[in-house]
Amino acid sequence: MGRFGVAMKKLSILFPLLFFVFITCEDENSEKSNLNDGGYITIELPDCPPLENIDEENLCTADDGTNGVKILGECYSVENTTKIIGPFGTAASPKSSGPIPKEIALLKNLEIFYSNNYWGTTKFSGEIPAEICNLTNLIKLILSWNELTGSIPPEIGHLTKLIKLKLDRNELTGKIPPTIGNLVELRNLGSSFNNHTGIIPQEIGNLAKLHTLDFSRNELTGPIPSNIGNLKNLGLWDPEYYNVDFESEIWIAFDLSHNNLTGPLPTSIGDLDELAYVDLSYNQIDGPIPPEMGDMEFLVYMDLLNNQLSGKIPPELGNLNSLGLLWLGYNNLRGPIPEELCNVNVCNSGVVCNNSYNIFRSNNLCPPWPDCFENFLTSEGIIFDRTMQHTQVCNMYPECADGYAAVANPPPFNDGQIYDGLCLYQEDIDVLQDFVDVNDSLTGDPLAIGNKYWYESVNGNYRLSILNLKDLYITEIPETIVNLTELKTIDFSGTPMISISPIIYDLTNLKKLIWKNGQLTGSISPEIGNLTNLTSLILNDNQLTGVIPESICDLNIDWSNSSYFNITNNQLCPPYPSCIEDYVGTQDTSDCP
Repeated sequence: MGRFGVAMKKLSILFPLLFFVFITCEDENSEKSNLNDGGYITIELPDCPPLENIDEENLCTADDGTNGVKILGECYSVENTTKIIGPFGTAASPKSSGPIPKEIALLKNLEIFYSNNYWGTTKFSGEIPAEICNLTNLIKLILSWNELTGSIPPEIGHLTKLIKLKLDRNELTGKIPPTIGNLVELRNLGSSFNNHTGIIPQEIGNLAKLHTLDFSRNELTGPIPSNIGNLKNLGLWDPEYYNVDFESEIWIAFDLSHNNLTGPLPTSIGDLDELAYVDLSYNQIDGPIPPEMGDMEFLVYMDLLNNQLSGKIPPELGNLNSLGLLWLGYNNLRGPIPEELCNVNVCNSGVVCNNSYNIFRSNNLCPPWPDCFENFLTSEGIIFDRTMQHTQVCNMYPECADGYAAVANPPPFNDGQIYDGLCLYQEDIDVLQDFVDVNDSLTGDPLAIGNKYWYESVNGNYRLSILNLKDLYITEIPETIVNLTELKTIDFSGTPMISISPIIYDLTNLKKLIWKNGQLTGSISPEIGNLTNLTSLILNDNQLTGVIPESICDLNIDWSNSSYFNITNNQLCPPYPSCIEDYVGTQDTSDCP
């Protein structure tokens, strides 16, 4: 019998199994379609694909004589396999790595697929097949420490008996599928140390039985779901799902650290009152710390390092009687440290609080310091370095040097930092006001237009150093711009202005002039040579015409580096100055003489 005949015979034997699997998935799908009470979000599942185009190379005869499926060289009985346990190879007994075959869907009685290959040398590679959704008796799917690629298939939402889903430390990409919210029996969910992107779906809030949730070390964006407080079992001790020894070890039950999450902390986080260990560090979470966090009575470990949290530390955190570690460093928190924090232990060495710098450092916190924290005030500035040196940022109306104005509660600047009060140079403020006055599209607080960087000139007094007005509808530059004598960078990219104002050439301290992707016409003036401090000139993708003046060669620019010099995609005409003739890029010279 040829290969085709053998394949057909095997298919005829397996056809009833395929039919059973297909019907099982369809029934399960309809069963969940109306799940919408108890705070759940209804999930629309994709169809569970039936197993088609079986590869006969993945079929075999098991040791018990029944039909089987071959997985990494081992034959597993279709009828009798309830567990697949790895690792599948060791240094002493290596095996070839390979994909999870779609034919695994034939193992209709499989309950545990455990392949945590931390110690194994043979790893699963390739994508998780969508056909895995046919394994409707699966209780545990653990595929950590493999080499899986692609995204988590949305069809995984059909596996409604799953209690453990662990996909950590692979090479997975793509979004977390919302259909995971259909796995309402889950107790452990993790896909850390991967390359997931996109948001954490709101459907995660359906998983009210979760004891642990770990999406750390990915590239996730967007806010923490507002209904995260539905996961009331997070951190609840359990002999099988979360058997942490609170006296001697740390096991982070809720870990979203090292992503790109934004937005505020949801107030519902305060409902996670069983949670002891939380790590949300190294994100871009902003806004205030919700006072509701003070309701997390069992909280021991809270790491909020390196975010963009702002506002004041809520005194309600003083209610956290179990606290042993509170890291708030490297945020934009302001105001006084509440006296109520003296009621709790923010750095208990028994909870691996091994760096007291991380408690408050690099915020904008203000004296007077509570007595209980006086021991942190050392010459190294453990509270944080900036406040100890420049307490003027804590004074709503600071005493400013001549020419500087006291500004209380200025809008965020310098990469989103928040200050209580600053001394800003009055003439710099006036120029920003002039921009508002001469451009009808600009309204409101002049300190809020565009993006700016103010540098500290002397003892808490600040000058405007970077002015980024790209993509704003600016049609006119005020003549007073010459008063920005400490301006180093200006960016007018994407604005509708049609010519380079001659006043720009009087900004002799300017180092970077960026004006790309705009509507500039006309020629570059010989006065460009006045900008003797210029190190970067970016004018690409405009409609500039004429001959480039020789005076451009007086500038100290690395012409060969397009990050510092770029005039491509204009209509500039030859001959080009010798310093740039090899770097002018593409020019439309059809109208040149």
